[in-house]
Amino acid sequence: MMINSYNPHTRYRARAIQKANNAISMILVIGLSASVGFWLGKQFSMEKSISMKEQVAELSKERDALQKSVTELRAEAQTANTRYEQVKAEYNAVMPEGPMQDLTKLVREQLEQGMAPERLSFVIKSSRPPTDCTDPETKRFVVSTPSYTGPDSSASVADGAIIIKAKGASAFSKDGQAEAWFDPAQNVEISFITADAGTEVKKGTFPIRHSIVVGGREYRFTVEEGAKSFAKVVFDSCAYP
Repeated sequence: MMINSYNPHTRYRARAIQKANNAISMILVIGLSASVGFWLGKQFSMEKSISMKEQVAELSKERDALQKSVTELRAEAQTANTRYEQVKAEYNAVMPEGPMQDLTKLVREQLEQGMAPERLSFVIKSSRPPTDCTDPETKRFVVSTPSYTGPDSSASVADGAIIIKAKGASAFSKDGQAEAWFDPAQNVEISFITADAGTEVKKGTFPIRHSIVVGGREYRFTVEEGAKSFAKVVFDSCAYP
């Protein structure tokens, strides 16, 4: 009779050892995988850091180049502005701006049209600021119209040396009838009559300005609308020339 040597405790022990080995193997695999992952991540981070540092260095180099370009452009702009001011000053010395430029152009045109330099010089000197001027005075007179049937009306200035008259267009009533008084919105015709110069006529809407030289004095007139039918003339006189 044969005796069976099978021992169940040995089988259980072998299974436990096998499970333990499997667990240890699994732990080793997981640990190795984690180590490899950590190492790969560290390598990636290092490479990323190196790449970022290179990009920062490149951008810093570009920034420095741009700053240098901006500085150079600012210096060039400042130099250009300085040169522009110099050229402008040189130009103004030859051809001034504003009223002086207009006057210079006007003088050139007058000389090119044949005006004698002596005559032009006299005219310019005669245009000095007025002196010995009187206080303004005011007179009024009726403006004649096609419908006006009254007596002639005028303003006498400088002891009768200057006579001022005016003609205008008739005003119309609401029903379209022409009135005796003038329409101040329409053109008027002002006549300045002197013994020496004859009659000078100015046309336009009020106010109308004019000047006349009589007896060594310049009379300056402003004719404007007065009361109904009337024109008002304000004038003074200054020494001439």
